[in-house]
Amino acid sequence: MELMQDARRAVLELRYNGKDVTQDITKSLTDFQYNDAASGSLDDLTVTLEDRERNWQGPWSPVEGDQLIAAIRTVNWDKPGEVKKLPLGTFEVDSIDFSGPPDTISIKAVSLPVTSEVRMQRSSRSWEKTNLKTVAAQVAKRAKLKLIYEAQDNPSYDRLEQSEVSDLAFLLNTATQEGIAIKVSSGSLVLFDEQEYEQKEVVATIVRGEANVTDYSFTYNTAYAAFRACTVTYTPSQGKESLKATYTPQGAPKSGPILKINEQVDSQADAMRLARKRLREKNKEGGKGTLSLMGDLRMAAGLTINIKGWKRFDGKYIIESARHSIGSSGYTTSLDIRKVLGW
Repeated sequence: MELMQDARRAVLELRYNGKDVTQDITKSLTDFQYNDAASGSLDDLTVTLEDRERNWQGPWSPVEGDQLIAAIRTVNWDKPGEVKKLPLGTFEVDSIDFSGPPDTISIKAVSLPVTSEVRMQRSSRSWEKTNLKTVAAQVAKRAKLKLIYEAQDNPSYDRLEQSEVSDLAFLLNTATQEGIAIKVSSGSLVLFDEQEYEQKEVVATIVRGEANVTDYSFTYNTAYAAFRACTVTYTPSQGKESLKATYTPQGAPKSGPILKINEQVDSQADAMRLARKRLREKNKEGGKGTLSLMGDLRMAAGLTINIKGWKRFDGKYIIESARHSIGSSGYTTSLDIRKVLGW
C-alpha cells in the first residue's frame, strides 16, 4: 500500500504577512493559480479557500496591502524521494471575492500594488539627454523596486516626452519600441532583450504523445510573418540629408512585402537598428501556440523550449506566459508560447 509520504503531490507554501500559514490552509484550499505574466502585465496569484468556519470573513479577513510570499513544492513528482520548489515571489492583496454557499473566499494578489504611484498616477515630464536604463532606474527607485537590466543595448535619447501617463506605462511603451520586454516580479523591475533570451539553451523538449501533454494548439499567421525586410526612412528638417536603411534578415525570401517605417533617427546606424527592431516586432507574432502540461516547475516566462512531433509546428519557442495551478485536477501548468525568429 502506498503511504501518504510516498505519494506524488504538489503543495502550496504560503506566508501571509510574515506568518507561515501553509498548514492552516492545506485542508481548506480548493484552488490556486499563479500567472507568470507576459511582458507588460503584472504577475499575479489567486488563492481560493472554503471558509465554513468563517475565519477569513472574521479574524483572518484580508485587507488591501497584505503581503503574500508563495512557493510551489513538489514531492516525488518526477521520481521517488525527490523534493523540488519553485519560489513565486512576493505579492500584495489586490482584491477579495466572497461567494456561497458553501462559503468560499478568493484572494487575488499582484506583484505591484494598485497603490503604487508608478502604476496608477498619471504624470507629465520631459527627459533630456538620457537613456533607457536611466529612465528605468528612476522608475524602479520611485516604485521601491530593484532594477535588473538584462539587455546589451541601452538606447539613448536627446529628448523623451511623458504626457499624462503613468511612469510604468511610459517605460513599457519606450522599452517595447526598442524590442525590450519589461516585467515586475519578486520585488524587481526587470528589463530584458527577448532576442537575447531566444538564443539561450532550452529548458525542456516537449514531445507529442508523451503523458505530460494534456492539450495543445498552434497558429501560423502569414499576415504577421509575411514581411521579408524593413526600410526606415527619416528626413530631418533644415534641408539635411535623408537617412535611410533597410534590414533584411539572413535567409529571408527574395520576394514579398517590405515593412516601411518613417520615424526619427539620428544616424544611419540608428536607422538600421530601428529597422531590425520593427521587423522583429512585426514578424515575431507569426507563430503562436498554447500547451497544457502536467505540472512542471521548470516552466517560466522568458525561457525557451523545443517542440517535437507536431511536424510543421516543430522548433524552438519562447514562453510568453506560464500559469501554474493546483486544484481538483492536481498540479497543472499552461503555457502561451511564441516561435523564435532566429535572428
